[in-house]
Formats: sequence, structure tokens, C-alpha cells
Amino acid sequence: MSESPVPGAAVSRPEQSDPVSVVFRLVWGYTTSAITHTAFELGLPDLLESGPRSADDLAEETGAHRPSLHRLLRTMAALGITQETENGDFVLTEAGALLQSKGSGSMDAMARLFVHESMWRPWQGLTESVRTGEPVFESQFGMDYWAYMKQHPEVSRLFNAAMGDASQAVGTAVAAAYDLTRFRTVVDVGGGNGTLLSAMLQATPGLRGIVFDSASGVAQTKDHLMAAGVSDRCEARAGNFLEALPEGGDLYVFKSVIHDWDDERATAILRNCRQVLPDEGRLLIVEPVIPEAVTVSPADPFPYLNDLNMMVSLRGKERTQPEYEALLDAAHLRLSSVQQVPGPERVFLIEAVPVPQS
Repeated sequence: MSESPVPGAAVSRPEQSDPVSVVFRLVWGYTTSAITHTAFELGLPDLLESGPRSADDLAEETGAHRPSLHRLLRTMAALGITQETENGDFVLTEAGALLQSKGSGSMDAMARLFVHESMWRPWQGLTESVRTGEPVFESQFGMDYWAYMKQHPEVSRLFNAAMGDASQAVGTAVAAAYDLTRFRTVVDVGGGNGTLLSAMLQATPGLRGIVFDSASGVAQTKDHLMAAGVSDRCEARAGNFLEALPEGGDLYVFKSVIHDWDDERATAILRNCRQVLPDEGRLLIVEPVIPEAVTVSPADPFPYLNDLNMMVSLRGKERTQPEYEALLDAAHLRLSSVQQVPGPERVFLIEAVPVPQS
């Protein structure tokens, strides 16, 4: 596969002609997640920001055992995260630089989220989830994932930051691929800190927006809207999209929301949208659409890995186009178009229109 946003996945797509390599990547995949986690724990990506550093210097600054740290850095070099110089120092590669906490295109929050215990631990119960069809997160942590985030604000902040980082490029791509000029007000449902909607508003002068999310989800929204220069055209509202959505929009956008939920609750969310969607309005789901069959092997595994991640931790799933059509139909909506958005997130724009109700 191309570079994947899932830590622990293969660095590059294995060749079909090398079955041994395929098996090695399968059984050793967890080790790269552990390496990434340790690199974060020691602060290595940020410590290497200024340029090449020796293992001695880094060991002194981190308090690590020098020979062991050298072995870690050497393995990071083999994985393409660092590069070893001629004199034995280590420097970040272009990919490694994406793990820094600051910088253009940083994937720090997303990477930290996916190597956090709350993400990797449920995978240990994958067999149980496959046998029962139920997520194991609740049995492991004593609560569902959303309750866990409420009790662990640091994970909530990480989650919102990760979603925000991923949304910047997607928002720009959506604005380029989808005609936003025909709308007056966009409601970004589950919009977090407003990164997605800010990019859409920046690209579409005159468009107004509402970011709708939980109280913790919109905690940083006002500051982000201000920094993006769109606070005069956008507001943040707190609420629960499982109960109701705010009125006033003619375009309702759901990015990475519907796939978090099972069919019953996903339908309930979409029905809530139908309740406030005007007859001339549109609903836009921004999520992966997986093929009905895997016809290429090896295929891009990310949508399928994320589907299993939903299985073990949530009650959601990645869906095929017919599955999205069935959800929309149950909510009195009709799928009108599907198009893929260019970019690293492999997302599609699924547009739906309201079906008149008698």
C-alpha cells in the first residue's frame, strides 16, 4: 500500500511475487506500532527537529540506555523514519518529520492516537469480536469508547486534534471537488474544532457555517475559527446528533461520523438530519466507500483495517455504496452521487437529497 495513516501497517505495499515478505509483514506489524509509541514516549521526533543528533546526545537528554537507544534509532532508520549519517548520527526522514508535534502536515496527533492503549488494546480481542459481532472495548475498559473519552480528556483532545489535522486537506479537496457556491449555510455535524468547515469557508466567500458537536468536541472551535479568519461567518453549537440537529442549514456535512455507528444509530442520525433538511437542501457524507468485493490482492488495506478497528472498539463499520443507499433510504433520503476525493484519506463524497414525505 502507499504510505498508510495507520501506525503498524506496512510501510509499502508488498509485492505479490514475494509471499515470504507478505507473511513477515503480517506477523511483525505490531512491532512498528511499538516502535512508534516508544519514539513518542522518548520525544524523539521533536528532539530531532533541529537536525542530526548522536545516540549519545539523545540518550543523555532522554535518560535512555545509550546502546539500547542506538538499536531503536537504527531500527527506525530501517523503517524509513530516521536516516543514519556517515558519522553515525541520526536525522529524521521526510516521513519521520510528519511525527513531529509541529510543522506542515503533521500527523503527530493521529499517530499518537493510534498507538495509544485505547486503540491498540481492543485489537487483542479481535477473535472475540469476530466470533460474537460485538466490540470488546466495553469489556476491556468498562465503558464504551465515547464514555472513555469523557473520562480521559487527554484522549479526547488527542482525538479531536487528530480529526482536525486530517480534515484540513480534506476540506480544501472538498471545496475544490464540490460546488459549495449554491449553498447559504453549511452545518458540519460532528465537526470538532472546525478545521473542515474553516477550509470550506475559506474557499467559498459568502458561505456561512455552523460547527455542531458535543461540548468537549467544540471546546477549541471558537479559537480555531478565529485563527482561520472565518469567525464572522461561522459559529459553534454544542449538542447531541443522536437526539437532534440544529436548523438553518441547506447543506449538512458528516465527515467520519456515520461510519462510527451501527446501522440503527446511523439511520437515527440521518433521520435527524432529514427532519431539518429543507426540500432543496443536500446532505454530504465524507467517508470511505469500500468495494463490494476485493478484486485486487494485495489491495489498499486501510479501509479494511479501519473497518476492523470499528469492529473491536465501536459499533460502526466501513460501508459499500449499496449499504449507504440502504441507510439513506431508511432515513427518507436518496443517494444522488458518489465521487472520490483525491488525497491521502481515500474518502468519497456521498451526496443525498431529501425524499418528499407524504
